[in-house]
Amino acid sequence: MSETDPGDIHSQEMEQETTDLTQMDEEEIVSFLESALDRLSVESLMRVGSLVAEKRQAKQEEARTSARVAIEQQLQRSGLSLGDLFPELVPGRKRTQGEPVPPKFQGPNGELWTGRGHEPRWLQALVAEGRNKEEFLIAKDVG
Repeated sequence: MSETDPGDIHSQEMEQETTDLTQMDEEEIVSFLESALDRLSVESLMRVGSLVAEKRQAKQEEARTSARVAIEQQLQRSGLSLGDLFPELVPGRKRTQGEPVPPKFQGPNGELWTGRGHEPRWLQALVAEGRNKEEFLIAKDVG
């Protein structure tokens, strides 16, 4: 009769209880993990939570990169760029496609100025004569 080492029996039991995750589909893995979570301490759950957050972030970044590469390749094959599709994403000057900027100042002869860019000569001349720039502000409609 041979004696069996209790440690060998324990390791044999562990091998039988070990689940081969490579043979499981995703839904089975999720179910297995849900049942295993009940057995963990708060500290272990916090550690698992951190690991899950890190893995999720890595997978999202991987998906983002993969999608970007695929989109850029498709655009290149089409002869387009991201700027062609989404001009608002192109850094630099923003182009507005709407109403023009309303005038902010009006001169005595009907001259108009939006208040952007260089001050117009008509306004420079009036200020040089001692007039106040604010005199020529166009009143905003209230109501």
